[in-house]
Amino acid sequence: MTDLLLKYPQVEGRYLSASEMTALQTYIHDLPHRLMLYQGMLKQEKALIDAVMAKFQPTLPTLTQQHGPLAWQRCRRDLTLVWRYCCMAFLLNDEDYLRDKLLYWLETILKAYKMREQCHAAYRFLVDALVPTLGTEAGSLLRPYVMLAQTMLMG
Repeated sequence: MTDLLLKYPQVEGRYLSASEMTALQTYIHDLPHRLMLYQGMLKQEKALIDAVMAKFQPTLPTLTQQHGPLAWQRCRRDLTLVWRYCCMAFLLNDEDYLRDKLLYWLETILKAYKMREQCHAAYRFLVDALVPTLGTEAGSLLRPYVMLAQTMLMG
């Protein structure tokens, strides 16, 4: 529904067109299934983030020397935020939600700290972990959102 209102801001003060009603009906029809998959994604968060961090940490052995003792905590926090916003964007069926609410901000932060290149592997590992952790259906449906995050954040 968020997607419908963002894409058709001119719907205020009038009735929906046939194509707008179709888009809304499709969203409503798909919502229970999306909710079920979303709940599974929430349950798998820790396992997914742990798996990504376990692969990512060995790739940057000097991260704490370069960025301080809290560098890995910040990395985990940022990765978790991206994951949660990707899941919400999936539920809403709205890539703009992900871009507008998180990615533009986080992209600026990563640029400022010169972390874009260093974080590249983390998002590659996140994409790679989707299907093994979530299963084929949920992993495939969430992949475009994670790929969007990877593309925006890593340049």
